[in-house]
Amino acid sequence: MKYPSIFPFLATAVLLSCVGLLDAQSLDGDKPGIALVKPQAWSKDDQATVLEFQSASNHTGYYQFRTSRNPAQQVTSAKVVAVIIYPDVPNSITSAAKREELQKVIDEFTTSQKRFPSAARQLGQALAPLKEDAAKFDAGSIKENGEWVPRGAYFQKKAATLADFIKPEILSAPKIKDLVLEEDQYFVGLKELAATEPSVNSVIKGVQSLYDSRVRKDERDSLLVQLKAPAISYEAATPLIAKLRTLQPQEDATANLFLQSWDAAVGKAGDLTKTIQGVQSDFEAAMGPLADSPDTPALPPALVESLSGMTASVKQYRAGSPPTMIQVPLPLADAMTSFGENLPVLQKRIAEKSLLDAKTSLDTLVRHAAMIGTNTAAAISGVQQRVNADVAKFLALREEAKMMADNDKIEEALKKYGEAYEIIPEKGIADQIETLKKQ
Repeated sequence: MKYPSIFPFLATAVLLSCVGLLDAQSLDGDKPGIALVKPQAWSKDDQATVLEFQSASNHTGYYQFRTSRNPAQQVTSAKVVAVIIYPDVPNSITSAAKREELQKVIDEFTTSQKRFPSAARQLGQALAPLKEDAAKFDAGSIKENGEWVPRGAYFQKKAATLADFIKPEILSAPKIKDLVLEEDQYFVGLKELAATEPSVNSVIKGVQSLYDSRVRKDERDSLLVQLKAPAISYEAATPLIAKLRTLQPQEDATANLFLQSWDAAVGKAGDLTKTIQGVQSDFEAAMGPLADSPDTPALPPALVESLSGMTASVKQYRAGSPPTMIQVPLPLADAMTSFGENLPVLQKRIAEKSLLDAKTSLDTLVRHAAMIGTNTAAAISGVQQRVNADVAKFLALREEAKMMADNDKIEEALKKYGEAYEIIPEKGIADQIETLKKQ
């Protein structure tokens, strides 16, 4: 008869009494049983009758039995056909091995019943609790410490005990991947239990889930360290973010919050990028017709309004301390903001013929125009060329006037100073003209 396998480390050892025919040297202990005793030493074995005893001891030439009627009944050894000690009822039957041991006892006593018909009743009574235990085990129950429990409950309890051993290992492992779950003795025990009792698989799934959760946590922690590095680029961060999303970040408040912040920042960055690119497109459209105009370019009111809105959005975005690796064309936005702020200054200086100051403003505008686009760069480049030409002409006239004045060519000097003053009405030129007029 085959029985389900249970493993030695789960079983509690159960010692069954040795049964069968006992010789004169093997009888000891204070255990009950029966002796088959013949009327006379020369009588046949089948004439033997049953003597029930509470204990027995063997001596040279005789046995001494303690019975219900005689505490020290002696029987000559030659009359004793057999002495059979009743077996102990096992306290625990938790494994196939223990079930096999029990079956051996049952088989031996069944054989004795057939050999000694006169003792069939007594041996049957001794067999009854053993057969009852065997039947209960075969029906799906487990006996442990004298108590019968359903097989599933027993295995679940054993599985829970093993799980309680392995869970602290998982939670406390310095590096979880150094703990190879399939090689852990407790996890191996669970797998062996599951081979016998499928319900244990639910416990295995729980342990595996805890292990997988710890693996994910370690991976999330490692990714967050990399993502918070100050020098990381957007290109390097993107695959790390994608990996973090696969690691059930909802299990971890820190990881979940980081992703929420990241998504919010990416969303804001995307919206702001569209705004900046839209203003850039408006810039280029407005500057296109002005590229060849002799006039200083001016921003249309609609562009001024959208530029103002963009500048406010950029300021608000920066105030939120967004992740530095998220790419937004902020230098372009700064260039357009600066261009919008400095262009009116340039217009005023040109209108006032403050061309030396205008030249300084142009240096900044030209730099920013190159970032904004070709139309804007062309429009401001034309202004720069005209201003530079006027400034160069002014400086040349002023230098000629000074040389003439130094050579007492007053009339020629006044003419040159007057031409220079027409280009840039500089106070110093006016002072020189007044001085020369008095000579």
